Amino acid sequence: MTFLAATSIQQLDQPAAIPTLSQRGRASMQFLGAAQRYSSAVLRPVARRDFESDPEGRAVIAEAAASTPESGKPQWLAEARRVAEKSPNYRMERFLQRIVAEEVFLRGVPAVEERRPAFQRYLDAPLPETGGTLELDPSLPVPDYYDGIEWHLQIGGWDGYDLYGPMFALVAGPHVFRHGGYAAVGAGDDIIAQRMAFVRQLPRNDYRRVYEPGCGGFSTLACVHRVFPQAELVGSDLSPTLLRMGHTTARRLGITAHFRQRDCRDTREPAGSFDAVVMYALLHEMPPKDAVATIREAFRILAPGGDLVISDPPPFRAVDPFQAVVLDWDTAHREEPFFSAAASANWSQALREVGFADVSEYAIGQHGYPWITRGHKPG
Repeated sequence: MTFLAATSIQQLDQPAAIPTLSQRGRASMQFLGAAQRYSSAVLRPVARRDFESDPEGRAVIAEAAASTPESGKPQWLAEARRVAEKSPNYRMERFLQRIVAEEVFLRGVPAVEERRPAFQRYLDAPLPETGGTLELDPSLPVPDYYDGIEWHLQIGGWDGYDLYGPMFALVAGPHVFRHGGYAAVGAGDDIIAQRMAFVRQLPRNDYRRVYEPGCGGFSTLACVHRVFPQAELVGSDLSPTLLRMGHTTARRLGITAHFRQRDCRDTREPAGSFDAVVMYALLHEMPPKDAVATIREAFRILAPGGDLVISDPPPFRAVDPFQAVVLDWDTAHREEPFFSAAASANWSQALREVGFADVSEYAIGQHGYPWITRGHKPG
């Protein structure tokens, strides 16, 4: 499940059709975007240098280099955190990260409310039928791990506000999150470009049906369409708010896609019915045992010869100690209860145990992110 971004919408839509914020609302969000960029692009490199120049920091780096655990939280992580927190630059950088994470909702919701009629008209505008579908299931049980979590400090969780869909796509996405600098996303990284690079890790060019559990909207599936325009697109999620926005966005872009409210551990899809499954920033949003169940379900719905590609924050074992501290911070401070558990897991091992072959893992970006894990279902 991921933040929505509006690049594709704004490229193809008529500008007049997109709601605009008031000057105050726009300036407020742009301020948060600037604070996040300053935090990640200016303060964080200085804090890293503080860590690497500290004798205790160098000792942690040496200890990490000498140990190569396949999984689990590194023994040196607590000491690395203590060293990092000695730096005023690190403490200020983390302070700004927390402020932005809170204020993007505390400011973003009022900014949208100020122009609610315009945003509502945007959602209600007649759209062409593309053959896509939206299937909501109000009776779907909410998993224990999901219930009551205000993900990313989002007030009320994903469905806590009826206009969260357009708020992410048209407000928070372009003004704050578009250029990275939060969680595992590096400073200056373009999250749309990252999605495109992720989709291109699928090894074939002839996929007929592609499934995305935990799609969170249409951002990643839109990239799948650009790379594999012949493929049928199916996405599922627990959030009706994000599914509605994904369905609306697909229709607005003239792309056929099918959205279903499902538990990713039990998609209800026929066995062997998809050529590829993609998971973008999903596994860290659930306990590892449920992530493994999700991988097992992906194996079930894949046809023999099909491929699975996962992008998630990198494991602690694949990053330097300072970056590990940055990743671990999100668990306690950005309402990401399973972030560190996911970074302690070994997804490539999980894929092999489920039955995938030709399993590989690697980074395609800075500081280990996006981290790719992919496997092939034997034919």
